Amino acid sequence: MGMKGQKTTSDYLPIEEFIRFLEGLHIDKLYSWEFYCRISFYTALRVSDVLTLKWSDLLNHKELMKVEQKTTKGRRIKLETGLTQEIAFFYQLLGSPDINQPFFLNPRTGKAYGKDYINRKLKYFRVKYRLNVGAFSTHSLRKTFARYYFESQDCSTEAMLTLKGLLNHADLSTTSRYIGLKQDKEDEAYYSAFHAVSLNGINN
Repeated sequence: MGMKGQKTTSDYLPIEEFIRFLEGLHIDKLYSWEFYCRISFYTALRVSDVLTLKWSDLLNHKELMKVEQKTTKGRRIKLETGLTQEIAFFYQLLGSPDINQPFFLNPRTGKAYGKDYINRKLKYFRVKYRLNVGAFSTHSLRKTFARYYFESQDCSTEAMLTLKGLLNHADLSTTSRYIGLKQDKEDEAYYSAFHAVSLNGINN
């Protein structure tokens, strides 16, 4: 666990693991957490922006307009028909709360959960559901979106450029590092070096 005030690294979830995680939350009737994770993934917004979203921002809209707190840049997020139906489904499932409330809030305080609390819960979920991920935090959901999109587009340069713009990165190297591509290449280099001189190779 990182020290307070210290920047920690987060990892993405392989999409199969993310789906399994969502299914686990649903089976356990943790619908509020499931919906939070789905919205974080669908929108690829930072947690600071996700937590300011109200039901009125999500219900019965074809798009979501959001000014990002970190960059102060506007984002237009298309809400697919299937997604709007899912939003309505979860709204009813969660008891049709006041549409002017944050969609993800602490029922005891009536206020949005804090980032630190969410990160602690995600670490708990990582163990509970035996998720195949290293450092699991709020930012992992945004990274999961980015990695999934990149792989779904056959790891193309065009997909990398799209992500660069969507994530407001300064350059492609930042995006490459963000989705774990740079680390993958480094891991491959170590793998190759080891197998070049491994004892198995010598004994054979």
